[in-house]
Amino acid sequence: MKSLRIRRGILRQSLLTLMCMLIGFAVVTQLRTYENIANDVVKLSPEQRAELMISLIDRNAATEREINGLRQQNDEYRRTQSNGTSTLDQLAGDLNRYKLHTGAVQVQGAGVTITINYPLRAADVIALTNEVRNASAEAIAINGRRIIARTRIEEDDNAELYLDGEIQHAPYTIQAIGDKETLMGALNRVGGLIRIWNEIDGVDITIEQTGVITMPRVSNQPEFRYAQPAPKDGQ
Repeated sequence: MKSLRIRRGILRQSLLTLMCMLIGFAVVTQLRTYENIANDVVKLSPEQRAELMISLIDRNAATEREINGLRQQNDEYRRTQSNGTSTLDQLAGDLNRYKLHTGAVQVQGAGVTITINYPLRAADVIALTNEVRNASAEAIAINGRRIIARTRIEEDDNAELYLDGEIQHAPYTIQAIGDKETLMGALNRVGGLIRIWNEIDGVDITIEQTGVITMPRVSNQPEFRYAQPAPKDGQ
């Protein structure tokens, strides 16, 4: 019995820590998106600026909903932690789901594969990943690299694209795990990024439904040296 209580305590603390990380990552995503757009917007055409503005508005609304949902879940877990109503199976299942969100584990599932044989700018990749997330993608990878909230998407003075400091070259393979029909419909919609890019001379884009997509875990997991889960009130 004592061992079971210890395991529950560890799972609860781990789950609360991951939820706090997710809230932080969601906020960081907004800040990094704004920073990247601010650096690139002066180089964009009016049409590209309008396109990015629409994407930013959509993503900001989605992120706000995600943050509010996580905060509500966090409050609920703290309440159940205090009265002991959480079950071990529930906590273990939730912990695994949050590991999927933070890229701590490998993921697998059906989805779509997008191939773009054209040089992309950092702002293009940010806009595309936002559009895919808004289409309810549960996991995203570019050229085999998992994309999560804290992934750095940037470019150098020569417009070379980098993901977490690693240079990327065309053709780009973007994979998204989620409902295939929903993703295909969102990506092929009139006025969407893919439709707009396909009208540019020299751009070659294909989108395919994929039965099984496997994405790696994020190798550079954060190490917390100073941040620790806060104790419950009264402890």
